[in-house]
Amino acid sequence: MDSGSLSQNKPEFCWLKCEALMPNPWNPNRMNSEQFKKLKSEIQSRGMILPLVVRPLDSEKKKFQIIDGEHRWKIARELKLKSLPCIVVSLDDIQAQIKTLQLNRLRGEDDPLLLARLLRELDFKLEREELYSLLPYDSFEINELLELLELNENPKDQKELEQEIKKLGTERIFSLVVSEEEKKIIEQAIFFFQNQKEEEISPGSALAQICQAYLQARRKA
Repeated sequence: MDSGSLSQNKPEFCWLKCEALMPNPWNPNRMNSEQFKKLKSEIQSRGMILPLVVRPLDSEKKKFQIIDGEHRWKIARELKLKSLPCIVVSLDDIQAQIKTLQLNRLRGEDDPLLLARLLRELDFKLEREELYSLLPYDSFEINELLELLELNENPKDQKELEQEIKKLGTERIFSLVVSEEEKKIIEQAIFFFQNQKEEEISPGSALAQICQAYLQARRKA
């Protein structure tokens, strides 16, 4: 494949040799041994169904940097596969870092500190509002991750924040279509419920507990 023929914006599918691929230095995505074992078993039984996303680094040496698929590349090397299906796209450093974060959200688990460092690097290069719009994290998650870097002096606080961030990754947005009047009722109920609690509780958890209390009352009736 001639990487010099790549269109600036048009991705191209091809098969590339494993030795032509290399991981990027900023990827915060981590996969535990059990996840890695399952992925390896899946690739052994079904093959490499999902292509890697890479960008050309050196047209003369034909080297490519992995944007998405580092774990699959590592497994391919363990299985001694010679070549891998790849989507090749020309990206600059910022575009590549953004794309890594966008695609990482779909699989594996981010290491909070590594993710925070990458976010800080992007925060220096981009406006905060642009980060919010480009990345698969809400503004609260991004701010929490950036705050994590300021806690290096206090390991206890850092650990607590890491746990909070990991918990955020397991939570999901749940939306409902309601009228303005119904919205006011829901917000009021959440507000009163939160004020009754001694510990801080999120609006989503408050609403879930209100619904749970209603269901329990129905079962007793």
